Amino acid sequence: MASVLKSQKPEVIQNHFGIGLNTWVKLREGKAIRHSVAVRLLQRLQRDQLI
Repeated sequence: MASVLKSQKPEVIQNHFGIGLNTWVKLREGKAIRHSVAVRLLQRLQRDQLI
């Protein structure tokens, strides 16, 4: 996911993946995120064909 971002600014992450900076940091560190956030993220990634 990081490879498709032009920068890791909060607004870029939000616009591209629909998640906040805190969630982004958790994902990068391999930590758990809320189920509802994960579902929304997976839907967006599928829609944008990134997975």
